[in-house]
Amino acid sequence: MRKRFVGSIVVWLVALLCVLSCAPATSAPIRVVTGSSLITDIVQNIAGNRVEPRTLIPPGVCPGHYDIKPSDIEALSKSRALLIHTYQQNFKNITQLVEAANNPNLIVKVINVEGNWMVPQVHAEAVLKIAQALGELDPENSESYQLRAEQRRGAILAKGEEVARELSQARVSDIKVICADMQAGFVKWAGFQIVATYGRPEDLSVADIEKLISQAREAGVALVIDNLQSGATATSEAMAQDIGAIQVTISNFPGGFENTETWEKALDRNVELLLAAVNGWRQRHG
Repeated sequence: MRKRFVGSIVVWLVALLCVLSCAPATSAPIRVVTGSSLITDIVQNIAGNRVEPRTLIPPGVCPGHYDIKPSDIEALSKSRALLIHTYQQNFKNITQLVEAANNPNLIVKVINVEGNWMVPQVHAEAVLKIAQALGELDPENSESYQLRAEQRRGAILAKGEEVARELSQARVSDIKVICADMQAGFVKWAGFQIVATYGRPEDLSVADIEKLISQAREAGVALVIDNLQSGATATSEAMAQDIGAIQVTISNFPGGFENTETWEKALDRNVELLLAAVNGWRQRHG
């Protein structure tokens, strides 16, 4: 009886070991470096814990003026892929990073989506493109990425319609503005009348600024809309004062402002800032 019992235990242990040894191991997440918090936000939404993204460019910084750090090089050297915007592919900080990382297995994925990614329709397109890129990196889970991307796309477009209604009810189409050219796509989508756009402060000459002020005064501009990632806002604030307009700064990336780590939160904050400025103008001018 005892021998039969011991024998049963041995058989059970052998069977258990076979099951454990044959069970598929939990695969580690795919490490990727992303060119912006916009890309990171999308990856997190459609990949879950299958992909571990690391944002390269801090959200409050201009992508073209960021100085690469040793920790960035180390991260890329251990990553499967680098996911970047189209405009980033020829930036020196990106090309030098790839060279310094010296990762022969690195795959660079350029997410070819033009336009301002804070605009819902543009962001929705980017979601599908990133899902495709992730599927190419991880074919086994490609279908899951595509399914979650379609769900995410629907949520983005629904949010966009909700915000568009809010802007329409606020009659922002009556408001004339000048804005940083990096925000023109979003400001146009929001429904404002853009009289003129301007570049980074360091690229503006005195003549450029005088021309902008003259155009704005003549058109009756209400707002000067600046871009957070372009740096100092002293120039746009001075222009607004000379024009008699209200200056407002909005962000092109999630996380640029505090508590705006997702695309939805960043969109809501931008709209909140714009509507507050519009209300301020109306209270001042009736």
